[in-house]
Amino acid sequence: MTKVDINGEKADVEMTIDEYEKVRKLLAREPNITELGMFDVMWSEHCSYKSSRPKLRIFEDAEANYDYVLAGPGQDAGVIDIGDGYALAFRIESHNHPSAIEPYHGAATGIGGIIRDILCMGVRPIALLDPLRFGTLKNNPHSQWLFKYVVKGIGDYGNCTGIPTIGGEVEFDESFESNCLVNVACIGLGTIEDFKHAPSRAYNPGDYVILMGGSTGRDGIHGVTFASRTLTEMSEEDRPAVQIGDPFTKKLIIEATLEAIKTGFVRGLKDLGGGGLTCATSELTGDGDTGGNIDLRKVFTREPGMNSYEIMLSESQERMAFIVKPEGLETVLDVFRKYEMSFAVIGRTDDSKVLKVFDGNNIVVNIPAKALSESPTFKREEKRPSYLDQLLSQKTPEPTIGLDEIIYRLIASENICSKEWIYRQYDHEVGVRSVVKCGEGDSGVLRIIGTNKFIAASTGVNSKHCFLDPFNGVKGGLVEECGNIIANGTKPMAMVNCCNFGNPEIPESFWYFSKSVDGMNEFCRTMRIPIVGGNVSFYNEDEVKKTAIKATPMIMVVGLIEGQDNIITLPFKEPGNYIFLIGETKAELGGSEYHSVIYGLEGGIPPKVEEVKIKEIWDFLFELYSNGMIKANHDVNKGGFIITIAEMCFKNKLGAELDLKNCFDDHLRDDEFLFSESYGRFIIETKPNDYDKVLKLAEKHNVNIKKIGVLNSTPKIIIKGLRTKDIYLDIQKLRENFESTIPNLMEI
Repeated sequence: MTKVDINGEKADVEMTIDEYEKVRKLLAREPNITELGMFDVMWSEHCSYKSSRPKLRIFEDAEANYDYVLAGPGQDAGVIDIGDGYALAFRIESHNHPSAIEPYHGAATGIGGIIRDILCMGVRPIALLDPLRFGTLKNNPHSQWLFKYVVKGIGDYGNCTGIPTIGGEVEFDESFESNCLVNVACIGLGTIEDFKHAPSRAYNPGDYVILMGGSTGRDGIHGVTFASRTLTEMSEEDRPAVQIGDPFTKKLIIEATLEAIKTGFVRGLKDLGGGGLTCATSELTGDGDTGGNIDLRKVFTREPGMNSYEIMLSESQERMAFIVKPEGLETVLDVFRKYEMSFAVIGRTDDSKVLKVFDGNNIVVNIPAKALSESPTFKREEKRPSYLDQLLSQKTPEPTIGLDEIIYRLIASENICSKEWIYRQYDHEVGVRSVVKCGEGDSGVLRIIGTNKFIAASTGVNSKHCFLDPFNGVKGGLVEECGNIIANGTKPMAMVNCCNFGNPEIPESFWYFSKSVDGMNEFCRTMRIPIVGGNVSFYNEDEVKKTAIKATPMIMVVGLIEGQDNIITLPFKEPGNYIFLIGETKAELGGSEYHSVIYGLEGGIPPKVEEVKIKEIWDFLFELYSNGMIKANHDVNKGGFIITIAEMCFKNKLGAELDLKNCFDDHLRDDEFLFSESYGRFIIETKPNDYDKVLKLAEKHNVNIKKIGVLNSTPKIIIKGLRTKDIYLDIQKLRENFESTIPNLMEI
């Protein structure tokens, strides 16, 4: 933080001395306090992406390379054409720092912000997802407090707006003790015409600038600069930087905004999230290559005596800024009146290419519009951490307890156990779109009402794998999230990401970011999955303990299913059906739950991704789908394929008799085979009379597949064919372990 003195007024800013000198040079004078605050906000890491932007440019060709991509990186949300005249918008971003200080409001306003991003694309928000990270819950009241109120904040806000939370995921790890991660995603649906009517960035001089929604207060001032530094400890001084949401106002904003856009008179639209009025006005004028005059006396405030600095930097929630054609002013205002939304005409655009802000007759801001939105960038140094060699050299110990006991312990671990405690707090069925309920499939599935089209979405990544190998770890995240929607019968269409890392000024932290971006880019180009947007959250680091979070490049993937009969669900269906394991299992236990839960190890060799083999498996599955051969499907993830099978048995109270003889490599130990987390594998259920056809198609696609068992009505999983003794698992005990962990921990 830099201290500056301007005409006797002292201010703390996050910008460097060099950046401050650049501001003086741009203005050819000393900035005043309000102008300096605006530069401080817009040039913060959170708003400007000054460390990440040079690296992220490799994603910027989605619209050119994919004809169904309507909006790509750099827009408020990615938008794709899903056929039959429909457009799908989606975005994921973070609200980490506010949630670490004030978990309820931090999480709630994260939901509010992502909803506004979707609105800016002219479509209706229809679903939310929430991938989360916390410290371990056991004997940890602080992590329990954060977890409880983040989930409550997401649930309360989403439920009140009437938007279902259809999915998400959570991991618990000590590295997130001080810096929890609250990533939020939203999906919007509209027609192609809705998207075409969405505000562009082509404005004319004389257009009106309208502020609509909630009033402006002192909450949230310096929210983005607060999010652009490390959290040393929770401080009361940081609480004013956390915004306060109002979901009931948001519900009206959604309706008023969509109706205003349909008038055809809205040229520009920006939500007042990070950076508040500063961000909205500077981006609208800067990106529109215009200028404008803003009158702060017109801004409706809820606290007396607010000065220009506070009004321009406030991040009070539930506000939208509109650029409106002069001939449509009253039409748009009538829409706002209809919904009883507060509004004010606060200025007009002009051709000066300068943003001027007046407080009455006094000009308090006089800045070239593009100066704020075009920040300097930094080429950060990157360095592979020296500790990785020691971690990667860790070997898997020989088991000292029975394999059955290991399975019972794994399924009860915080990262594998049921997350029903979370999703039961969300109304995931409101809006009558949800088809696959939480817990019944690997992804959330929504119907497009009035059609036979369905959307699937999944989000997540394995932070432990990314910690050991960010390049392959993020690829594994893509395999997992694509696998989740494929397991429901969906073809992946596009992805967005939310990159959560430590301090980019530390070479080792930036190395994790850089390698993750490289991994995303390589996988998505190879597999032809466009990257249509993203978000970066840096400085997730404890400055006192000198520890950063485990690298978490969060992935969100969306896909499309044609026909309800083609939706596949997770639970096993019928006794007598065959169980197949698809994909190759290797001794890749680095970063696994087995290492962590049983041995307390963080290292070992993590899984690698071979895109060619992944593509062969996907093609094989879709041919099985087209022939109606798959009755249930679940991708293999944390804990290995036995955990997958157990989860598939629960709902319909089925059992399984497995014979693993000749199903795995002779070089693998029993525990390595059972608990490996090799990427790209699936457990499927088929009818016995399809056995020969399945094997023939597997040979055609060069896919490794083994029939490993048969379903029965006895609530047991019997495992034979191992080198050690047979294993007998009780389904009821497995389910009790699976379902009781989080409720028991949260009762402490």
